[in-house]
Amino acid sequence: MPILHGGQLFLSGLKLALSPKLRRYIIVPATINILTFGVTLMLVVIPLAGDAGDWLQSNLPNWLGWLQGTLLVLAYLTLGLAGFWLSSLLVNLIAAPFLGQLAQATWALSKPGAVTPEGPRLLASIGPSVMRELQKMSYHLPRLLGLLLLSLIPGLNALMPLVWLGFSAWLMAVQFADYASENQHHRFNVTLQRLARARGRALGFGACASVTLAIPFLNFLAIPAAVVGGTLLWQSITEDGT
Repeated sequence: MPILHGGQLFLSGLKLALSPKLRRYIIVPATINILTFGVTLMLVVIPLAGDAGDWLQSNLPNWLGWLQGTLLVLAYLTLGLAGFWLSSLLVNLIAAPFLGQLAQATWALSKPGAVTPEGPRLLASIGPSVMRELQKMSYHLPRLLGLLLLSLIPGLNALMPLVWLGFSAWLMAVQFADYASENQHHRFNVTLQRLARARGRALGFGACASVTLAIPFLNFLAIPAAVVGGTLLWQSITEDGT
């Protein structure tokens, strides 16, 4: 089943990321993740969550008072997912050269004897990696903004946590499979096209990555693990000729 296969690829990536041969590649990205997540939580998520609670208390009609607790939970979940996504986008931008090196090392480790895509050295990769991340952000951000606006619509916002989970699963697959794709010198639109042809596998991988990113403390390892798993995902798509 493609969705289960995608989830298995993420779990394999999580296990492989902790192997001694890859451990040195995840130290810098994990550190950047911890710092960025802490700043995002303190400056964005917590203030917005407080504002959402105050707004509901002030504007919710008395006859809907019984819904206040449920709506608060839904609002916190939506803001939490949005905050995790904002944090991950910043980490991916700042740590892009290190994540590209991690994808390259993963490819070499998971396929001994296979031809390993040659990527540029770390310093030489900074400019191209940042430009690639900006291209991905131009794909991600308008869609994330649209979801945030939909989250403000009464009634519809009750469904938004599920919508966020489904859409974030797709964006996760795009984000983390693209490092291996970039190392193979593919354009970003090639990443989108190939993932679309293996959508079930991509969504299974992305759903696991999204859930892991939302788990406190485990989320600090989620981005490096997702890069490793995304590389395995891209390998499986490449081998299938998808």
